[in-house]
Amino acid sequence: MRGEGRPVPRLSETPRGTYLRNCWYVAAWGSDLGVAPMARVFLDEPVALFRDETGKARAVGGRCPHRFAPLGNGSVVDGALMCPYHGLRFDGTGRCVHNPHPGGQLPDGRLTVYPLEERHGLLWIWMGDPAKADAARIPDFAWLAEPRWEAVRGATVAEGHYELYSDNILDLSHANFVHPALVASAFTEGERRFWQDGETVHAEYVRLDDYLSEGIGGMLGRIGRKQDFHGEVVWHAPAVLYFDFRAGDPGTPREHCTLLPSIHAFTPETPDTTHYFWATARDFALGNAEFAAGMRAALEYAFQEEDMPIIRDSYRLMRQQDFWDLRPLILNGDGGGVRARRMLQRLIERERQAEA
Repeated sequence: MRGEGRPVPRLSETPRGTYLRNCWYVAAWGSDLGVAPMARVFLDEPVALFRDETGKARAVGGRCPHRFAPLGNGSVVDGALMCPYHGLRFDGTGRCVHNPHPGGQLPDGRLTVYPLEERHGLLWIWMGDPAKADAARIPDFAWLAEPRWEAVRGATVAEGHYELYSDNILDLSHANFVHPALVASAFTEGERRFWQDGETVHAEYVRLDDYLSEGIGGMLGRIGRKQDFHGEVVWHAPAVLYFDFRAGDPGTPREHCTLLPSIHAFTPETPDTTHYFWATARDFALGNAEFAAGMRAALEYAFQEEDMPIIRDSYRLMRQQDFWDLRPLILNGDGGGVRARRMLQRLIERERQAEA
């Protein structure tokens, strides 16, 4: 089956972006990679994702060394990735294993091979030194695969620098203005706390004894009832975030409040575009397809019709200038985003020094 996807973005001769490479990025939802391969660009590098004859997910360089066609737009034949242009086939080690043309001589060139791990329903790719790839460093999102939780999820490509999207999740105070139907004033008027734990950043928002929005109130069956809100965002470098949202009757201990866990993973495609993977789970209304469809539609609208347009337009107004060079005003809700940006800068600089 021939792979399909959006056109390859324009790439410069050398990568324009500055990225952390020795880390894990989300490449795809595992269930989205079936018999057809995928053509993707991560960190300015073309990548092809496919499953070999055993069903194992593989990631190799996405540009055919013959006439530079996107291999991810080809097909998989006998467990090997076949180029859509002239039919050369490559296995999961990057080796050419079939030449359909007269003589059948196999070229010596190999594709780049990227470590790829399938965990918690996600495909995680390592874009740096393969010898340093440590699966133990993949953030723990085991709840995505636990039967007590039922998640709605999505994936899209958004315009704008990936750090702007991390900022957006760490700064929940925007919700009152961008998502009034979802959380009302809880995260704008509530108490805020920000801290670091090693190389992770935490942003906590608490609002007690306030009304739920119609969206969340309807989802939880609590319209017109005051609730205690607890929201904590945990940032993992370079841009994988866990959002722990809880609500319960006033005075309910946090651990006994209803939990809606979420993942927001941002993988840079180019400096101008970002792969956005998200999921939100619940442990109620399980198996209710109508409920799940409504929940997905509400969240998809919030991300794609509310968050993404304002971040896209903000990025365009930045004119590709560095965030700090623009001397942004810093509000008291920016503590998480500022800490994450500074931590990422330190990690990138440390990586550069180690390679020098």
